[in-house]
Amino acid sequence: MAIRAQVSPPGVRPDAPEAAPDLPMISGHNAALDGLRVIAALAVLITHVGGETGFSFTGTPASWVVARCDVGVPIFFGLSGLLLYRPWARAAITGHAGPTTRSYLRRRALRILPAYWVVVILALLTLNPGHVRSLLTWAQYLLLAQNYDAHPWWGGTGATGLAQMWSLVVEVSFYLVLPPLAAALTWLARRGTTDPGHRARRLLAGIAVLGLSSYGFCVLLFYPSLQLWLGATLPRLMTWFAVGMALAVVSAWAHAEPGGDGPVARLCRTIASSTGACWLIAGLAFAMACTPLAGPQTFQVPSLWATEVKTALYTVVALALIAPVAFQPARSTWVARALGNPVMSFLGRISYGIFLWQFLVIYAFFAVVGVRDAFHGGYFIWPEVLGILAVVVVLTIAMSAVSYYVIELPAQALYRSRPRAGGSLAPHRAD
Repeated sequence: MAIRAQVSPPGVRPDAPEAAPDLPMISGHNAALDGLRVIAALAVLITHVGGETGFSFTGTPASWVVARCDVGVPIFFGLSGLLLYRPWARAAITGHAGPTTRSYLRRRALRILPAYWVVVILALLTLNPGHVRSLLTWAQYLLLAQNYDAHPWWGGTGATGLAQMWSLVVEVSFYLVLPPLAAALTWLARRGTTDPGHRARRLLAGIAVLGLSSYGFCVLLFYPSLQLWLGATLPRLMTWFAVGMALAVVSAWAHAEPGGDGPVARLCRTIASSTGACWLIAGLAFAMACTPLAGPQTFQVPSLWATEVKTALYTVVALALIAPVAFQPARSTWVARALGNPVMSFLGRISYGIFLWQFLVIYAFFAVVGVRDAFHGGYFIWPEVLGILAVVVVLTIAMSAVSYYVIELPAQALYRSRPRAGGSLAPHRAD
């Protein structure tokens, strides 16, 4: 291991565990990844503002881009796969102990639930008054089980003000499945071998099977009968988490290579130094997704083929965006400076709140100012929509900052006050 410099580079916390200067970080806080989380959160906000104003359904090239900004979801999922599976991947390859399940689940619950419950209570009481006496509705939302109702009373992906929470249900499903899944992958990797390379290859093979299973599961949405609710479940979207899990394995493998400069380490350096090329690939895949090839722009039910294509293109986008950032070394690079600067780092800390509060902010702003939604005239000229978006972004960031300091930070203090299981292997926050 190289000796850390006294001055930490931009995007790397001073207390982050030391890492070889040209190897990807496999522990500690990589602020550049927070920058990606900000981009994903704002992308989701853009697509929701576009939908509420009606701009997303105008059939113009700009509206296609706005409608496809839901690509932020696979970026979120990929980051979760990377950051949460990383300590288990390292443990599986090196033979060390991984995080304890109890500590891991406690941290996840304190990170996710307090602010989420506040949003749910406010949304159900203020925007869904006709259903506040339904114990089933409260149970579904408070327990993050609403995706599994095949015939819900709400339209779209959720109750008013909570439509975005379908992705959080999938995220939490991944949290719960990850410990036994990591144990199974570790057993597969370690069986009959102590060679880090053999273990890493087995992990990647197992993760590849998980990722490909999503495309097979997708068939169940359409055959033998249409079951669209299955589209918001973990098996259908596992491929996006698998992207991050695979990157976690490759990062840990690079550190485990003898001499610290093997072919995997060189691959990581090559990808990290080719960030522009990787992001160009992501842009091209996103451009393809902004066409009827990946399904209709409106609320029409897509075909099986379009669903598979959109899933695959979004997988490429997530992989090409995250990989070069995940493989950045623990030193100053232009990527670390661009994505890990103080502004992006702050927005990264409150990005979970941006996700949670956006619809409540949108509805409150529309009601107070008298903004027309898509069902009452809407807005179809981009300067008007851009102005609405700018105000909504500012208000959402402000509300998210309040939520972070009043709700999230005190909750996080509850688990930070206790020793982390597994030492430096404790998982980084993923939201």
